[in-house]
Amino acid sequence: MTTQHLETPDWFKLSATAVLVAIACQTYSGQASAQTYAPWLRQIGITNAIESAANWGKGQVLGVVDTGINATHPQFAAGQVSQTLSSCAAVSFRCASGFADDNGHGTAVASIAAGNRTSQFSTITAGGYTTVAGNFIGVAPAANIVAEKVLNAAGSGYSTDVANGVRKAADAGAGVINVSITYSNDANTVAAINYAAAKGAFIVWAGGNSAQNLVNNLNTSGLTQTAIQRLVFAGSVNSVNAASSFTNKPGAGSLVSTTGAKTSYATRWIMAPGEAILAPYTVAGNNAYYLWSGTSMAAPVISGSLMLLQNAWPILKTKGTTADLLLATTTDLGAAGTDATYGRGLANLTTAFNPYGALTVTKANGQSIAVTSLTGSLLSSGALGSLTTIQSKLANYTAFDSYARNFTVNLSGLIKSPTSKATLNPLPTNTYSGPKVMKYAGGELAYAMDWDGGAAQRIGEFGYNAEKAQPMMTGYTLFTSATGNVSGMGYGASSSYPFAKALYNDDLIARQMSDFDTTSMNSLAQGGYQFSYGSNVSRQWRVAASYTATPGATAMTPDAQQNSQVKIGAAYRYNDRISSGVTYSNVAESNSLLGAAYSSGSILALGRNATDVFGFSLGYKLDHNSGLLLNGELAYTKAGSGDAGSLFSGTSAMRSQSWGVTYLQQNVWKTNDQFVASLKQPLRLNSGSAAITMASVDQDGYAVYEKSWTSLVPDGREIDVTLSYRMPTSKTDTLMLQAAYQKDALNMAGNNQAQLGLTWNTRF
Repeated sequence: MTTQHLETPDWFKLSATAVLVAIACQTYSGQASAQTYAPWLRQIGITNAIESAANWGKGQVLGVVDTGINATHPQFAAGQVSQTLSSCAAVSFRCASGFADDNGHGTAVASIAAGNRTSQFSTITAGGYTTVAGNFIGVAPAANIVAEKVLNAAGSGYSTDVANGVRKAADAGAGVINVSITYSNDANTVAAINYAAAKGAFIVWAGGNSAQNLVNNLNTSGLTQTAIQRLVFAGSVNSVNAASSFTNKPGAGSLVSTTGAKTSYATRWIMAPGEAILAPYTVAGNNAYYLWSGTSMAAPVISGSLMLLQNAWPILKTKGTTADLLLATTTDLGAAGTDATYGRGLANLTTAFNPYGALTVTKANGQSIAVTSLTGSLLSSGALGSLTTIQSKLANYTAFDSYARNFTVNLSGLIKSPTSKATLNPLPTNTYSGPKVMKYAGGELAYAMDWDGGAAQRIGEFGYNAEKAQPMMTGYTLFTSATGNVSGMGYGASSSYPFAKALYNDDLIARQMSDFDTTSMNSLAQGGYQFSYGSNVSRQWRVAASYTATPGATAMTPDAQQNSQVKIGAAYRYNDRISSGVTYSNVAESNSLLGAAYSSGSILALGRNATDVFGFSLGYKLDHNSGLLLNGELAYTKAGSGDAGSLFSGTSAMRSQSWGVTYLQQNVWKTNDQFVASLKQPLRLNSGSAAITMASVDQDGYAVYEKSWTSLVPDGREIDVTLSYRMPTSKTDTLMLQAAYQKDALNMAGNNQAQLGLTWNTRF
């Protein structure tokens, strides 16, 4: 049993006189309004944002093993110091007034760690600090406090008293136990630290004020590894972060665990301000304050910091890593790295409250990935609008750092909204004018060819690189027999006209159908190979089938979608004026959903998707040169399992639709001119959602994952009104005038656009 005494030198002297300050106190409101903090708290990086994030330590319990506490002192809120759990823990003497402080030291220590009132109305300048009115002087002002009195009025006691106080504080539920008393490495102390650590408490011990190495470099044996992880020693610095003249140093000693592993004192040693710290001097009255100095003052600064951290992130207390984090995020002082004077360095809460190590998110398959390593994006489509609901979820997405702490990251930038059509093309629709037709005995040949003039070619180091993309011919050919059989094939061009021609064998209807198909499901599998065939079943009935596929990934377009469509249809001609048709198709999308594109393995991939599409049309010919066509399409996308490497774990079944009414008249003012008016609703999702893997934390701070089903339905409904007139001006030249109005363009609410354009095309 060793004698214990306070770790505080004489009161801080100013002009060789002890500073006694009479002040009026203000109550801490507990609100999240902006507050100011004492300069020694700002020295360790405390800000209002940090205090707010930690809810000012509310709910944490601080055990103060000291000379007791004056529980009714105005520095504490009513009931903040527990009358029930606090006690006289001394075993070598009797406490005449229970846990009441008859020395002043314990009340000062508790105030520094968790004082609930602001400082004086006047300004005090001393020890390099200027403390102004309204500053908080407590680190965690909303924490609860338990007092365990172990020292008498003279500040003396025995290690058995202190050890019993540590045990009783742990039994009272203290998450952090502050011991601003001389450290002893005797068996009583070791056993008490082991006991408190086993109950989940962190122990902060003042480093000592003898200007020597801790316990003269003697090791401490018998501590469990858990106890070592939860034990911290506090040294003192002044206002300019220089070691105080009185502070002990960690030296060369070690904590030796029960398994024989050594942990140097220096690695568990942290510095904090310990000079000229304003705190109550309760023995001189409730309005008396002193400027205290000593490692006794540095220790509660660390204790309060631990409470703030584990209040913000309960996982730190659960896993016992609060002290490790605070030690890992210090500001290095003295020699680079951990040293025998400053240990790990100065506590830095600004750094400690920022992510440590890589922030990670968890994919649907349970694997974690660093936020900085996220690849791929989701390019939304007009059918899904800008995915605002999904973006709102991703804007506040939970990620975890190396200490399993939850932080909010903004991943909404991974979703790329569809670019306005007005930006890509000032003429949002260009009704197809029909292919070139050559008559021959027994039928006709129609063809539409376009020469890619090398827009995708690349210039290499020595000029044109022949191994890159080459100019190529795109288009299709259609063969129509005298008996009405239509067969066609092509590459790179739209399949709308070929299939409509195969289904109806009517050029006027086929051109009107082409205008509608640019905004339907049919547009999702275009640009690659295409095959169409149609024939008469009877004088009134026709059937047709087609297959189309996108080009897929190439060296130039590694993220291109490999989509395909199989389509069949039947058409019925009631008479020379009225025709109708029904179609069924299946669209298979490899790396897209209703046109929303993503790369395989992207963090926002939605897997493979299959959609059944049912279409209908009704055409009415006003005369040989004009007609009206009504089109509609209903699509049903099957529920999907998402992508294992994505944040999306699945999609629900979905319904989408599109419709349009097109009026077309040719030979209006001159031969082969064409006027088109249309009213359309492009493809739009009506119902459907995706399951995002979202993370939250439980009361112990552990990550909890769930599928958050989030609607994919866009917030707008696009309606297009288009007028178009095209007129050949010569054999090679065409003049076209278009006007269009789009309400909620790309199904984005409020994205209204009006366009007027004039285009002149020439062929050589």
